[in-house]
Amino acid sequence: MPHNIFVWKPFPYAYLALYLSLFLSALITPPSPHRRLFFVPILFLTGRLLYDGEAGYLTSMLWFICLIMASDYILVTDVQRELYQVPDSIDTRSPGMTIRKVEKAPVNIRVQWALQLFFNPRGVGWAHERPSAFSWRAPSNTSRPKFIVRQLGCLCVSLLLFDLANLQARWNPAYAARMGMVSAGWRWRLVGTVWWAIGSGSGMLLYHYTANMVCLALCVSRPQDWPPLFGNLVDVTSVRTFWARGWHQLLRRSLCTHAKFIADTVLMLPPRSPASSCVQMCVVFGLSGLVHYLGETVPMGFGRSGSLIFFGIQPAAIALETLFVVVFRRAGVVLPSALGKVLGLVWVVSWFTLTLPIMQDPLLQTGNMNSRLNVSLIMWMWRGTWTLPPMTSTRA
Repeated sequence: MPHNIFVWKPFPYAYLALYLSLFLSALITPPSPHRRLFFVPILFLTGRLLYDGEAGYLTSMLWFICLIMASDYILVTDVQRELYQVPDSIDTRSPGMTIRKVEKAPVNIRVQWALQLFFNPRGVGWAHERPSAFSWRAPSNTSRPKFIVRQLGCLCVSLLLFDLANLQARWNPAYAARMGMVSAGWRWRLVGTVWWAIGSGSGMLLYHYTANMVCLALCVSRPQDWPPLFGNLVDVTSVRTFWARGWHQLLRRSLCTHAKFIADTVLMLPPRSPASSCVQMCVVFGLSGLVHYLGETVPMGFGRSGSLIFFGIQPAAIALETLFVVVFRRAGVVLPSALGKVLGLVWVVSWFTLTLPIMQDPLLQTGNMNSRLNVSLIMWMWRGTWTLPPMTSTRA
């Protein structure tokens, strides 16, 4: 009986470890035309992941998020020559060696540099950072203990919000009965949309606050290295600002790099021209949709994900907003600032209430959005019981 040597158990963790090792090895390797060959086994492992289909939703999403980053750092960007931290700091172990010249640094310095780059997808403290994407940053004189205490308070708030979102998923028939948002009706659809954003955001914030407190306690980073993961709610006055400032910016660098490469290098459009900007926006949302589509394909199978459609129609909303701004300006209509923000927020919530089910309903109906948390602090404070009845289990 023949044996397939490529089937490793438990899957996909052996593949994932090799996959991330190849990624980091490519970052550590000095600049060379052959460095791109690291992407070949990465593609092979990705094909194997899609073929076997044994990974769950969360693992698959992590895989394809790393894939778009790997494509940026290995294929599109000569990272050791183009990406550097600012201000350039001199490494005391290698006199005269600056971070900008990392390709000439010893291997231990390159390993440290690669890890810093990999775990900092927003580019905080690097030359490619987008400061406009961050709503706030700790002043340079902020003490570590004071910042850690503040982050601990934020962690507790995020934990309570995540708990509430988990309870909502058990009460909302769109989640609990796997009806989907559309079938559950407009009231549950609105509630599900808002709490999906709160639940997803607070879940990511739990990791964010934990990571920054650990790094600060170990003195491997500074308070100003940890701007908020999400923007202020008052800044979310349009679909454009939601994606540009409100939602996390973890994929912004890699998506924009690919978009600029396609618009400027492949299509050779004039830089900063309206045509280039439109193409780049469409490519960014198209690639984001593809990342989510492939991540959802592994647990659900091909053809069931709605992510390509959901992300594909986001430029239409931004174009509609741009048209309204032009019309209002020509008509001389000026809304009070507070009223404009309220109307903008209502528009954003309405848009996502209308469109989010395109992406979420297939996940809900297949059980991939089922709650995995069977304990609740809120239920303990309310009814004196920690445990919740288990929902249908899915793969992580």
